[in-house]
Amino acid sequence: MSTRSPAVPSAVGSREIVTGILLMVAATQLQPMMDTVAKWLGGQISPMQVAWGRVFFQTLFTLPIVIWLFGSAGMFPRPFGLQLLRGFFLALMNVSFFFAISVMPIADALAVAFVAPLIVTALSGILLGEHVGPRRWVAVAIGLIGALIIIRPGSGAFGWIGFLPLCTAFSFAGYLIVTRRLTTSARPMETHFFTGLSCTLILTVPLLVGAGFDMPVIAPVMPTATQWGLLVVVGALSMASHLCIVLAYSRAPASVLAPMTYLEIVGATTLGLLVFGDFPDGWTWVGVAVIISSGLYILLSERRGGVSPRPYGRRTAGR
Repeated sequence: MSTRSPAVPSAVGSREIVTGILLMVAATQLQPMMDTVAKWLGGQISPMQVAWGRVFFQTLFTLPIVIWLFGSAGMFPRPFGLQLLRGFFLALMNVSFFFAISVMPIADALAVAFVAPLIVTALSGILLGEHVGPRRWVAVAIGLIGALIIIRPGSGAFGWIGFLPLCTAFSFAGYLIVTRRLTTSARPMETHFFTGLSCTLILTVPLLVGAGFDMPVIAPVMPTATQWGLLVVVGALSMASHLCIVLAYSRAPASVLAPMTYLEIVGATTLGLLVFGDFPDGWTWVGVAVIISSGLYILLSERRGGVSPRPYGRRTAGR
């Protein structure tokens, strides 16, 4: 009996980890689906409006879950200041990314956005007082070089629009840092709901300004029935991917799940090719390899140093 008793929790733990991995893989493929629909809509209505529709419907779908789990009190987690700041970073991240993919391949924009974990590493030493050694600073610098290889300033490939995914990366880094400050003060689903709610309200402001001053770039239009349906799909895919991530991290450690986020490049490349005929060129793949290598180096150095790897990926905090 003594030899069998440890095997039961071990087997259960192994199944939980496998389930967590599968959930994370599902999330990494749901997100490119959302980006693909968003890119399609961005060619018909303002990407600003697409970003608003995404968070509006995501929040709407999350509302009954929050009320069921926590009651009405779960709708307004504290501290409000940090919660609102997280919503602001989410708004900036979504708008910059959706404007970027409206004119450039999803895989290219996503690859640049993947420097966010490297930026978090750099800022954690400044803002959170964490130790960041010289090797990690070098990895951060190399990762940023990888982003510049993809953007290639002055090449004429994307122009200034190519820097929008870099804006996405910096805003997502801010979003992740605020998320880490909130982990001890609010439950993940509560924070996810209020972030979506505050982001919806924040994005309503520029839409009203665009309508009032007749600014076509950000002015909203009345969507057709098909466009409304696609906006609902964007919100549903966003909610589904986030739910998969929350469930994945409740079953498997971050050190196992964090590298899985790079599988999103596969889904983004495949859908970009099938739907839009986009395929990254050779230099883009070089930049992707540099960014991923830098990210994995930092992840492995944290594991060797005994630090619990943080959920760095673009989706782990529920974008």
